[in-house]
Amino acid sequence: MADSSASNDAEETAPGRIERLKDRYATAKTHGLERFETERERRASVRMAYDFYLRDQAFAGSLLAGGISVKIFLWFLPFSLSVVVVIGALSDWLAQPPEEVAEQSGLMVAALAEMVAQAVVASERARLYLAVVGIVLLIWAGMGVVRALRLTSRLAWGVTPATPVNNVAASLWLAGFVIAMLTVVSLTNRLQGGPWIVDALVYVAAVFVVAALHVVFLNALPRPDGTPWTVVIPGALLMTVAWLLIRLATVVYFTWRLDRASALYGGLGMAAVFLAWLYIISRCLVASISLNATIWQHDEAVGSGLRELTIGSRPES
Repeated sequence: MADSSASNDAEETAPGRIERLKDRYATAKTHGLERFETERERRASVRMAYDFYLRDQAFAGSLLAGGISVKIFLWFLPFSLSVVVVIGALSDWLAQPPEEVAEQSGLMVAALAEMVAQAVVASERARLYLAVVGIVLLIWAGMGVVRALRLTSRLAWGVTPATPVNNVAASLWLAGFVIAMLTVVSLTNRLQGGPWIVDALVYVAAVFVVAALHVVFLNALPRPDGTPWTVVIPGALLMTVAWLLIRLATVVYFTWRLDRASALYGGLGMAAVFLAWLYIISRCLVASISLNATIWQHDEAVGSGLRELTIGSRPES
């Protein structure tokens, strides 16, 4: 009888406990929102962080990053075709097997190097034809990437389309930027491996070069007239930090995952892992563009004496 009475009491009090938990959650949520509003009024950094979040939500940063990553993936297909042609020519010139040339470049894991080597052997008789097709497709796919990046920048900064740009030249510029970034990675891998002081100097120099390249890259995207090039520095620093973390993740995780996915699922598994890697890069790129616009418009609002700023608008001078 005593056990039955205790069970009934527990059943009767269970809804009460749930209601108390709900009340505690609602109270904590209310206090948290009040504290946030207080801090947003007091601290400019909190307002800026909140504006950054709102801006990213306003123009669907995650969705744009997904579209950009797919376009970059499509761009990498003809780029890889061009790499096959270049590695084939280097293999003949250096009298080395293609897989050794691919691995010595410092840019490819074992699975990619093996696939490139097989493609080089298969393309020996049609190398010139593949070079022409690769360049044409590279320019065409690069034009799509450029349009996506320019659209993202215009949405983040809240500017209307400016005068048309030469998409072919912009596509070639994009290819040059990627080659420059890959060259920095390759040279860093080649120069490291000696005394620790030399490795540290090489690493620091590589970070500064990558930061400078990111400044040049972000400076080429649309933004309001009259803004100095220094407004892209925060986003460039964010991209540089992201590059360091992504490079670490590539060494620790993605290289192993890419080789494993290739062994288990073949080319489809490699494509899935590569797309995930590209999405992370694209998400960081979109965030860096949004960060530049948020900081600049926040500074403009402070200079104009405004307390609140509508996302995507430019303060009146």
